Amino acid sequence: MKLSCEVIRDLLPLYFDKVCSNDSSSLVEKHLAECPQCMKELEKLKMDIESPKITDGEVQLMKNISTKWKKDRKSSFAKGSMLISALAAIICFVSYNIIGAEVLPDGTLVEPFALIPIGYVFLLVFIISTICNLIISRKHKANTY
Repeated sequence: MKLSCEVIRDLLPLYFDKVCSNDSSSLVEKHLAECPQCMKELEKLKMDIESPKITDGEVQLMKNISTKWKKDRKSSFAKGSMLISALAAIICFVSYNIIGAEVLPDGTLVEPFALIPIGYVFLLVFIISTICNLIISRKHKANTY
């Protein structure tokens, strides 16, 4: 059975990756033995995969993008932790005031006191995140100039 060059060219990537069936491989090998054009296509496929053409400018561009992503990731983390901790602190303090305190008939005071120190912990995290964000932004500005 004689296959056209177009069919063989469709099978060449699978043949090169060794993922086609044994029957398909044998058909491709028979065709390659008789067809120098398809053999050149297989060689092109090998060269494209083995030696990608990347210029120095493209390498430098990717390094610049990678560096910017790393800086942005740190800044985004600091800003996100600032926002979350500020919201959590506000929620703790507001919840404490909404829930309120009550005195039981036996004279015991019942209040959600744990919300106060938790709120202060979140406030501390907010302050630390703000300081980290300021440091990161100053370093970023210093590296930009």
